[in-house]
Amino acid sequence: MEMWMKIVWAALLGVFIWRMIPTARHWLKNGPRGSSKEWMTTAMLLGGVVLFVLVLIKSVQN
Repeated sequence: MEMWMKIVWAALLGVFIWRMIPTARHWLKNGPRGSSKEWMTTAMLLGGVVLFVLVLIKSVQN
């Protein structure tokens, strides 16, 4: 990729991030709060996905 195109992409990504910061701040301040049970369920699901991916990696390496 040419240098001018890299600069344009970097500038566009910077503008996107700059535009998203106020919205993200608003969501964090005014968004719904999860209960302890909901966070535990989310952590268990993410842990299950991580374990599944590790099992898949191990099965391919053999």
